Amino acid sequence: MTPFRLLLVEDNANDAALVTAELEQAGYRPTTWRVETLEGLRGALAMDGWDLVLCDYRLPGFSALQVLAMLHELGRDVPLIVLSSQLSEEQAVTLMKAGARDCFSKDRLTRLGPAVARELEETRVRRERVRAEVDREILARASELLTASLEQEARLDQLVQLLVPRVADWSAFFLHDLERSGLKLVALAQPDSARRTLALTLHQRFPLEPQATGGPAYVLRTGTPELVPDVRERPEPIPADAAHPRGVEEMGLRSVVNVPLPGRDGALGVLSLGTLGERTLDRVDLALGQELARRTGLALENARLFQEAREAVRLRDEFLTVAAHELRTPLTTLRLQLGTLLQRSAAHHLDSEVVARLERSVRQVRRLGTLVEGLLDVSQLSSGELSLMPERFDLEELVAEVLERYQAEAASAGCELRQSPRRGLWGTWDRLRVDQAVGALISNAVKFGPGRPVEVDVGKVGGFARIQVRDRGIGLPADQVERIFERFGRAVSSHSYGGLGLGLYLTRRAAEAHGGRAWAEPGPEEGARFTLELPLEKETRE
Repeated sequence: MTPFRLLLVEDNANDAALVTAELEQAGYRPTTWRVETLEGLRGALAMDGWDLVLCDYRLPGFSALQVLAMLHELGRDVPLIVLSSQLSEEQAVTLMKAGARDCFSKDRLTRLGPAVARELEETRVRRERVRAEVDREILARASELLTASLEQEARLDQLVQLLVPRVADWSAFFLHDLERSGLKLVALAQPDSARRTLALTLHQRFPLEPQATGGPAYVLRTGTPELVPDVRERPEPIPADAAHPRGVEEMGLRSVVNVPLPGRDGALGVLSLGTLGERTLDRVDLALGQELARRTGLALENARLFQEAREAVRLRDEFLTVAAHELRTPLTTLRLQLGTLLQRSAAHHLDSEVVARLERSVRQVRRLGTLVEGLLDVSQLSSGELSLMPERFDLEELVAEVLERYQAEAASAGCELRQSPRRGLWGTWDRLRVDQAVGALISNAVKFGPGRPVEVDVGKVGGFARIQVRDRGIGLPADQVERIFERFGRAVSSHSYGGLGLGLYLTRRAAEAHGGRAWAEPGPEEGARFTLELPLEKETRE
């Protein structure tokens, strides 16, 4: 016997009995609600879940046409079949045009079984199609919400609102509370304020039992989804407080779905869906809940990892700041002491080998100082923009000074530093930042192109001053041209080439702070070419 919910609009009890008997003879077991008036019909249609309406053509005070009109007015997608003692062809055509699915005489009730079978199947297919479209729409909107931000807990309230009332009458998210070893209600969608208040009160007064044999706590513990089509048919343990079952009964709970939110190390929480009154949930709703829970769990896991990564970066930056400040003082003292020793050794004409070693020590301490200042700059950039102190100077002269400073390092690497002819190129920039950026480019070229010449060209292109540093070293893979400008970014292993991976990062940030840019490109034949562009002041451009 196939069950279905039937709304029978019939004022004759004998005819109603004949209809019911014919349906049972055809293999159906209808749950029937009979109405005789328009008021009764409106009240019955206020409830959802009807599968079919069977209607007499004419009743006291109204007809089947008015029943069809009410169905359209209330937006009910329920097929209607008209039964009549006598029905003209013209009346049948009018009814079919108004939306009736079939019309036939009561003395031909043998047609009723096949007609009901056809309408129930068409309704099932149509509703499944609509339901699938709603599910796709809900999942698409959920994905938009989940990817809009990594601050996910604020999004959970919006997610539960998506499901009510289109899928369920209420929806909730419970997250695993590690401190209390239980579940914490973090989002609840229930349009009825009284029921919402009751649900919150019940949750606070009767926390979920971790060892429960059903419900959200059971799903969290076992990771097994739960579908309860009718909670009234599930035996419940006898509660210690009778107020709990009374509260649940007052809510009118009918059907429940609980699904776990999957995480890397187990369930992160539970998504709950529920219906009230006569509305029920089924396996299609369970599948929708599982997919939504999967996407939500993935988003929550990503949010957690994002928070952990952000905290790790904060701790790293804090360490770098403290370490750089702590290193600054002893390095300054060491540099001063070495400088004094170098001056005295020159004045007293000490052994040339001793002087050479002191000079190498001074260069290494200066290099350490540069690295420390780089760490401080990175810490400053982590909390805001790079500060500038602009002044007017000749860019070519500054480049020449930097090249002079790197002559010893280049000579030890077997590199010849070459600068294009100087013509004078004045502008207003932060001298220290530009010096630092040019030094990073030259140091980078010497490091990766030992034994080969390094060419530095300074010129003007439109409204920008351009510095290009070309080496003929190991080259630059095309897929690394952006990575090397990232903080601590490297194109090769740090075991083969030293450094912290900060020089090019600070170069680009210094260029951007001036309103310019910095980029790299593989050389035409070998090596690489790095370009730094800085905007010229207005009068120079003119």
